Amino acid sequence: MNFSVLLILILAFASAKPEMKGFIVGGQEVSISRWPFVTFIETTSSHMMVSVCGGSLLSSQTVLTAAHCLDDVTDNKRKMNEYSFTIYMGHSSYKRASVARRVKDYETPREYDPDNEDVIADIGVMFLHTPVKFLPNVKKVILFNRRFSPTRDRRLVVAGWGKTGPSMNSPTSLKLKAAKLEAISAKDCIRHIPLINVKSVVCTAPSKEYAFSGDSGGPLVKRSSHYQLGIVSFRHEDSGVTVFTSVPDYIDWIKETQLALYQTHCKK
Repeated sequence: MNFSVLLILILAFASAKPEMKGFIVGGQEVSISRWPFVTFIETTSSHMMVSVCGGSLLSSQTVLTAAHCLDDVTDNKRKMNEYSFTIYMGHSSYKRASVARRVKDYETPREYDPDNEDVIADIGVMFLHTPVKFLPNVKKVILFNRRFSPTRDRRLVVAGWGKTGPSMNSPTSLKLKAAKLEAISAKDCIRHIPLINVKSVVCTAPSKEYAFSGDSGGPLVKRSSHYQLGIVSFRHEDSGVTVFTSVPDYIDWIKETQLALYQTHCKK
């Protein structure tokens, strides 16, 4: 993307990138019982952690996240064999997760390109090696499937375990945190980020609380229902606007991708 943005992915090996700060900046610690669908995604290479992201459990064997948490790490799967993704679920502290699963495969939209500002398409579906058993603190997310309205759906909240300081050596937050956000209209989003294509995104107003480093791929939900409306994509540094991939615009793609992954990996 050519406009001034900061992808919210932590890449431990990408020290040349702009210094990133914060976690869910501001906000407060929350219980996993309120967010049982939230997942912590750790990417490793040669047994070393190279990135972390957030996600949400779509089904017993699929997880929703951001495309840049996947393709930007594996170079569009060309280096898939060099990396390992592990999903942690079931506890407010990911280090005490009651459930952990390795990722077998993933898919992202064909149009996803981090250098193309015309189509963001920052969404991905991961397929787990083995299914998870649903528990009180491990449940699948409910996706928001109505057309997004910045007035009707204005009150939102985002959660994640991002970094706790400005240094790339800073640890991730030990506890799940959440921050309340306010949606803005497409017109206001363009006013802040002139080159953005707002067709399939949700933008939230500048705030003292926001998703940041390590929160990529995490769920943006409605405060009233906790139905997932967006996926953390990036924060525009100059304006403070945070941009999320719009889940309602990708409902069909999500369903088709889940089915394709099941058909590929669960053949009798």
